Amino acid sequence: MAESGERQVVFVGGESGVGKSRIVAEATATWQGLGAAVLLGRCVDNMGAPYQPFVEPVEVLLPAIVEGRLAVDGSGNGELERLRTIVGVDRPGIYAASGQQFTRQLFQAYVWAVLAAARVQPLVLVLEDLQWAGDTSLQLLRYLVQRTEDARLLILATHRTTPPDRSGELVSTIASLYRLDGVRRIDLGGLITEDITEFLIRGARVSARAARGAAAVLRDQTGGNPFLLREVLRDLSATADPHARLDLSLLGEVELRAPESVCDNISHRLAGMPALLRRTVETAAVIGEEFSVALLAAVCSDGDAMDPVAAFAGLDAATAVGLLEPVRTQDGVFRFPHAIARQAVLDLMTQYQRASDHARIAGVLETRFPAADLRIQRLAHHYASAQSLGHGAKAVQYLVLAAEAAQTALAHQEAARFFERAAAITDVPGQRDELRLQSARSYLHASKFVRAREINEQLTKTAAGLDRLRAAIGFEEASWRTGQPGERAVQLLAAAVATVDPASDDYVCGLASLGRAHAFSGDFATALLHGARAVALARSKGDNRLLAMALEIGLHDGMSPSILPGKLERTLELSSMADQVDQLSHLGPAAHYRGAVSYITGDPVGLAAADSDFVRTVRATGEPFWEWVQHCMSVFRLFIQGDFAPARKLLAEAAELSRSFGPDGGTDGAAGLQQFIIRREAGGLERARTLVTGREDPAVHWAPGLLALYCELELREPAARVLRMLIARELPQLRTSSTWPAVLGFLCEAATWLEDRQAAEQLHPLILEYAGLNLLGGEFLAAMGSADRQLGGVESVLGLPTADNRFAAALEMDARMGSPVHVATTLVCHAGHLRRAGAPAARVDCMAQRAAVLSDRHGLVRVRRLLNSFEPGPVRPAGLTARESEVLNLIGDGLSNRQIAETLVISENTAANHVRSILMKTGAANRTQAARFASVSRRPDAVTRRNAPGW
Repeated sequence: MAESGERQVVFVGGESGVGKSRIVAEATATWQGLGAAVLLGRCVDNMGAPYQPFVEPVEVLLPAIVEGRLAVDGSGNGELERLRTIVGVDRPGIYAASGQQFTRQLFQAYVWAVLAAARVQPLVLVLEDLQWAGDTSLQLLRYLVQRTEDARLLILATHRTTPPDRSGELVSTIASLYRLDGVRRIDLGGLITEDITEFLIRGARVSARAARGAAAVLRDQTGGNPFLLREVLRDLSATADPHARLDLSLLGEVELRAPESVCDNISHRLAGMPALLRRTVETAAVIGEEFSVALLAAVCSDGDAMDPVAAFAGLDAATAVGLLEPVRTQDGVFRFPHAIARQAVLDLMTQYQRASDHARIAGVLETRFPAADLRIQRLAHHYASAQSLGHGAKAVQYLVLAAEAAQTALAHQEAARFFERAAAITDVPGQRDELRLQSARSYLHASKFVRAREINEQLTKTAAGLDRLRAAIGFEEASWRTGQPGERAVQLLAAAVATVDPASDDYVCGLASLGRAHAFSGDFATALLHGARAVALARSKGDNRLLAMALEIGLHDGMSPSILPGKLERTLELSSMADQVDQLSHLGPAAHYRGAVSYITGDPVGLAAADSDFVRTVRATGEPFWEWVQHCMSVFRLFIQGDFAPARKLLAEAAELSRSFGPDGGTDGAAGLQQFIIRREAGGLERARTLVTGREDPAVHWAPGLLALYCELELREPAARVLRMLIARELPQLRTSSTWPAVLGFLCEAATWLEDRQAAEQLHPLILEYAGLNLLGGEFLAAMGSADRQLGGVESVLGLPTADNRFAAALEMDARMGSPVHVATTLVCHAGHLRRAGAPAARVDCMAQRAAVLSDRHGLVRVRRLLNSFEPGPVRPAGLTARESEVLNLIGDGLSNRQIAETLVISENTAANHVRSILMKTGAANRTQAARFASVSRRPDAVTRRNAPGW
């Protein structure tokens, strides 16, 4: 299929030694013989470079591109420079100043190179040991797979699936890609007894009967692991007569358990080698799983270690007993047959031996191999492993260089780990604090917010002065992105800001951060004060970088309608300053709030511009958090346009991305709200009917969401119960949340459906504050459309004459935003109001028909359900609520106020109030005249609507 232009991806997983690489090698050899090109890349443990395993394929493709043998789309110096970045050379002006380089452009350059190679001939890309790939490499893998679906490309990726090597990040990556066409996974298990029997017969010259008896024992002892199985048979073969069949009679007495069994095997083989030759294998193990003969010889001849001739003799001896093997595709390169084998050698060495070898290897690499691959990363690893011998300073030096190289390539998590290890090694207190701050900052950029908070909070206890303040600022920044309450950040910042000179730039940063922390504590008044003061101080200093920072942090001061104009001005100013100060990271918050304000105020042009700025932000920073926010915004825009299928797909990708943020990433609730909003419009909530009893505890669930679900499932009494509870006890707390506009929409919808006059009266001033605006909950999580629709519904229940105009204003807003979802919902809700008010049937039917057309065109399940609720029923006199109509019918049946109260399960006083209201609205002088209205309303030719959510 790949040969015909349908890209295929196969993930081959299994435990160490199960035969993943062997299967891939056999398969690629076959395909290469059939004319396919094969590119091999592998990951290594111990601080591999960013973008492994894509480095080696780029090294093969680059010369062909430079020489013009491959025609790459968009080829030019920019693409070549980006590809050279992957292999760690030629970092030109493209990474100048801030280092804010566009990761996605680098990814696209790689895709173009692969596509160019696949056009020449079918391409097989082999990626070995992906369990050691960093986050940046996995992002590149996702990008490559998603954008090569029509290429003549087969990607074979091997990975370990068992602890301690199992990679959670890789598992998430595979899960996100598995739903794509052409993506498969093969998980290799151990050989079963029948397989081992066949292996013994064919490969070990064992009789069929003996093989059947031994296979079960070998299966139990090795777990069917081919590597361990081979090791056992190798030892047995070493003592057997080469001309006789292998004797397996002693197998029952052998107990093999990885990795102890491998250590035993390796120890046995090493013991059979002279000490000088054994040192060759040990030195090779310290160098790495794969090593060049040149480096090994240089290390072995360094000082008085050993003669180079002995080193080569050790290679030959180790190869003869299966401890080492040559890499067929690279001259002068050897490797251990398996990582287990190398680890076993290391485990058999003393700590002093390992540290000494690390020091010698680092020294040789530093002085004699200036062009070695991954030189900085390898020096960092070896010197760090030799720190106990006095090489701590060198370790810190190279760890920092490795971290800075990772930062340049936007490999933030790799940078964080390098900085953190350097901080653990240095014995200089000031340097330790600075390195830990840098580590926390890199974890923040990698969206590893939990670890960033942990490091910063610890620093607020141990650091002093400016470092303490910077740590408190870092803690707050890692908190707000996951929606953490701001109280702890307020405590840390308040204490740290008090120790800093008010005239310093750091004071401005701390003050702005303190304001944002207050905002996430629900204290928006204090947040506004601190934010305004920080901006004013920054302006007075004339420092645009400081001003941009203060503007960015100060944007998080709530979204109340009264501050929207000023917030929009600040977003526009910050957007322009991001380019001026060459800090495109400012575009993220600016685009976020510009987009939100634009939607709320009904500005589709501003919304589109904000979306474009989001794209620039993600490209410039490579931060998963901003990519997630952009995904949320894209889901929101697809939703209001009625494109539900792509919205669902993108929402799934956003959820997958957010899992990398950590256990308290704060996005589960966000995804749940987005999912609910989509499902209630496009269908899917009916599945919950069998799971919902109506007796759920609002204290256990998110009460506003529970209320909305009850309304959609038409559970009247449970909805009324939760609505009363929320209005009576929860409004002050709900109003401090970023989801408040959506919650307010849910409350108004419930009050309108239930025709709860008391609730409508309490909600009216709250929704009136949003008149002329759209309702938006959270980070583009819940697009509720025009607030005038909700206001019209509430005023319809209250019998106010302004309701009709509210719906007209809502329709104009929804049309301006180009949202068929909002337009159709407003039309059907307006029709419900008109029916409630007794408007002419022709007008009601015309409006309902317009909603039906949009519903059919865009698959608006909720709108269709509301339309279907029109059915024969009693005509309601103009202005009567649903409850009053029920009471009127009971009056017609001759029931007293007490009997009405018992029938409707309300108090007698409430029943009397309903009766008084009916007499007033109908103009009836007494209960007898009111009963006449009831008899008229029951005529079979009268038509009205049944109560339905949203009306």
